[in-house]
Amino acid sequence: MLHNLDLDRSQETVYRHLVEAGTATAESLAQTCALELPRVVDTLEGLRAAGLVTRLGAGRAEALWWEPAPPQLALGALLAVRQDELRAVSAEIAKVDASYRTTVARRGSGDSLEVVHGPENIRHRFLQLQRGAKREVLNLSKGPAVAVRREDNPAELTAIERGVHIRVVVEPAVVEQDLSLLTLGVSLGEEVRVAAKVPTKLVVVDREHALLPLHQDPEDIAEHAATVHAPGVVGALSALFEQVWQRARPLSGHSRGDDDRAIQALMLAGLTDEAIAQRINTSVRTVHRRIRRMMDRTGAATRFQLGWHLRDEAAAEEG
Repeated sequence: MLHNLDLDRSQETVYRHLVEAGTATAESLAQTCALELPRVVDTLEGLRAAGLVTRLGAGRAEALWWEPAPPQLALGALLAVRQDELRAVSAEIAKVDASYRTTVARRGSGDSLEVVHGPENIRHRFLQLQRGAKREVLNLSKGPAVAVRREDNPAELTAIERGVHIRVVVEPAVVEQDLSLLTLGVSLGEEVRVAAKVPTKLVVVDREHALLPLHQDPEDIAEHAATVHAPGVVGALSALFEQVWQRARPLSGHSRGDDDRAIQALMLAGLTDEAIAQRINTSVRTVHRRIRRMMDRTGAATRFQLGWHLRDEAAAEEG
């Protein structure tokens, strides 16, 4: 990751090996780093110019001994420079954004709503919002993906790694289609719940921005979307998400197996017996038999009662 401080790959490799060795010659570093000697010499000279290494003595660079500067001191200085650059860029972004808002307001449309046309532009804006998330992403997933498929969404995993809290509500059809990816997200810390019906596709980021389709017709849903910034509207959309979230059932990480716990999790997610059988690679008759066995174990007279028993068991485990 040191290349983010304007070090190239060779410089990072040589510097790390020199830190581990304490002192070394260019020749020994060339062998250790599997690099050509002239390249290592040029790399060391570049590191010396950046204040990251020093030469011990005088003479031919190939034969000299080199030692690293203290990383906290040397790299800390580079980091301070980068932070100053980022603050300058941030200030410039604020100026450009202010100019944008003035121009949009002059057109009379305000800056609270932006209409995005076409699947590619919607996909770009969706990923852009996720990459910019700082604290939280709320996602209502209705029906199949139309702009961004879950497997084509690296921004989601990156956000999780940054500590962004992601909550998703999906319909049973989405569970059938993307179960493996959904349970992977759960294993990484994402919270996923399943609702019998999700009212609309929706993404809310940091309670400040929202993206939703302008039409619900399957033929038009991927053609036109709106990015909303107005606090009142975003607040209302966040409240809608919370209402759906409260009524939805958690998707268990046990959904990935093929034992009774997997069947329980898939039942609670709303999958049909046929879909469950396909998911765990068995027959529908076997699913029926195993569900009957669960009913006998819990004393449930109907599948509805079994669902209540299983829900209570799942809640007790989570508690």
